[in-house]
Amino acid sequence: MSSSPFPEPIPLYYQLEEALRNKIFQKTFLPGQSIPTELQLQQEYKVSRETVRKAINNLVLAGLLIKNRGIGTFVAQPKLINRIGTIYSSTEEIIVRGMLPGTKFIETKEIIPPEGLRKEMRIEGHTGVIKIKRLRYADNKPVAIFTSYLNKKLVPDLLKIDLIDNSLYKTLEERYNLTLSESDEVIEAGIITGKDAKYLELGRTGPVLIAKRLTYLSDSSVIEKLIAFYRSDRFSYQVKLRGRAGRLTEMTTFEKKGVK
Repeated sequence: MSSSPFPEPIPLYYQLEEALRNKIFQKTFLPGQSIPTELQLQQEYKVSRETVRKAINNLVLAGLLIKNRGIGTFVAQPKLINRIGTIYSSTEEIIVRGMLPGTKFIETKEIIPPEGLRKEMRIEGHTGVIKIKRLRYADNKPVAIFTSYLNKKLVPDLLKIDLIDNSLYKTLEERYNLTLSESDEVIEAGIITGKDAKYLELGRTGPVLIAKRLTYLSDSSVIEKLIAFYRSDRFSYQVKLRGRAGRLTEMTTFEKKGVK
């Protein structure tokens, strides 16, 4: 057997991992496609079975590969990335990723908000709330369930019209001339069950990312309370962090004030 094509002293498993990663990124291996077997990779790259398994396991942990016992190892579907820091529309995010968005309306109706929701949305009196529950698709695959609650006073005839391009935010901006100024959002891991799990094709139950968002207009009034369930294998969040220079300045200021 000839020697491995990989250079030393970088560990062989890491070099094989990078070689496979590049083939995924360069579309040599396509989403949903099986990669060569462990034996084929051993023979192609002249490495041990242990090296192959470690490289593959690392790519599985990174979310790039999926192992199906008894069937093989497959390239995972690319995740949609929501960029934290911007009030995003799921339709826009799906299109930006080169995918085709789709929507199924599960529920659209006016409700009397419970006390907790009324307080969150700062709704006074007996004003109703419009509830819109949607199943969102990317390339015909279910990726998320959105349940939006909107102050009826701000969108009085919303239930009588079609959403522009099936986008709620685009409709609020172009139909109602509302400016979505800012949002507060909390993201956490959770479990989904029942009909919602079936909508997302997760069987009886499955893991999801749960996002709870309050969106405000420029006058600080709440336009929307959103509860979203994202398939955690098809969605991720991206956060851009600033450098540490500001943090060091803050620490210096605190130290000058005697705060340790």
